[in-house]
Amino acid sequence: MTELSPADRREVFRYMGMRYDENDIHMQKLADECERKLLKAVSPKYLYRVLPVSVTEKGVSCGEVFLEGKDIAAHLQGCKQAVIFCATLSAGADLAIRQASALDVLSGLMTDAIANALVEQLCDTAEREMLSQFPDMFPTWRFSPGYGDLPLTVQEPLLQLLNAAKRLGVTLSESSLLIPTKTVTAIIGLSDRPVPKGKKGCAVCNLSASCPYRVKGEHCS
Repeated sequence: MTELSPADRREVFRYMGMRYDENDIHMQKLADECERKLLKAVSPKYLYRVLPVSVTEKGVSCGEVFLEGKDIAAHLQGCKQAVIFCATLSAGADLAIRQASALDVLSGLMTDAIANALVEQLCDTAEREMLSQFPDMFPTWRFSPGYGDLPLTVQEPLLQLLNAAKRLGVTLSESSLLIPTKTVTAIIGLSDRPVPKGKKGCAVCNLSASCPYRVKGEHCS
């Protein structure tokens, strides 16, 4: 299990659609209480595999999995290997959010926002630890199913590849959404040469047109 640090409060409040105010004692106390309960409930873990990649115009062969789409092909262009990983806060996060929501709406929103910040922290930690095994390689940023034209349906073969159901308790809904909800899968390319900066975030997000963060001139990560 990976140890988590307290969530960045600015990130938490941004996920809530609010501006961070360190002088708002009530909201600070609520965040502290929600986080205390959430951290007791979760079991943050991750796992990964490193596989050879073969890039074509239509997508990428990554081990026995084919990643369809021009965006993932461009993302992994020039890479010889890719890290496939899955990170989750566990089903305890979903339970904590439901319990907080049963108390009051604000507690539920706060707990959900903290969980979002913590799963991103978990991914950052996992990425640092994984990439430390490849000090001579140049990584891309992490690319997840649903970005650009990489379909969500690729979640199933990725989870099977990692044996994530047995090892992490991660499964899929009928619409290919990850269960538990505070779970992330991603692909990081590894190249033996510096990787050019490519499109990231809003540029490849399918929700960019309706994103509430962009309306306020912000972004989600």
